[in-house]
Amino acid sequence: MMAHGANNMYENGRNLLENSSDTQGPVRKVYQEGAKLFGGGALEGDMAYGTADLGLSAYGVGKMVLKPDAWRLFRYIRTDYVRAYKATSNSALSFEVLSDGVTINSMYQEAKASDK
Repeated sequence: MMAHGANNMYENGRNLLENSSDTQGPVRKVYQEGAKLFGGGALEGDMAYGTADLGLSAYGVGKMVLKPDAWRLFRYIRTDYVRAYKATSNSALSFEVLSDGVTINSMYQEAKASDK
C-alpha cells in the first residue's frame, strides 16, 4: 500500500513539475515487467497496476478502524471499531472517490487507445 502511494505521488508530482503525462514510476515498471514475464505487454501491466491501486483504495476505506471515542480497559472489543469510511471526513472521502475516478478513466483511455 505504501509503495503504491509513494509511486502515485512520484508520478503525479513529476508530471506536474514537467508538465507532462507520461511519467512511469518504479512500481508501475515492476508491474509491466511482471506482465511481460507472463506473455503480456506494458498495457497489461498498467491494467494490473490500476486494478491493484483500486483494490488497495477499496481495502483502505473498508477496513475496520478504532472509533475516535473508543477507549479500553484491557483490550478493544468489536464495538470499538467502525469501517474507515465512516470515520473519514467528507472532504477526504470525496478526494478518494475523485482519485479513484481518475484512475478508472485513465485505465479506460489506455484500453481504448490500445484497441485502435
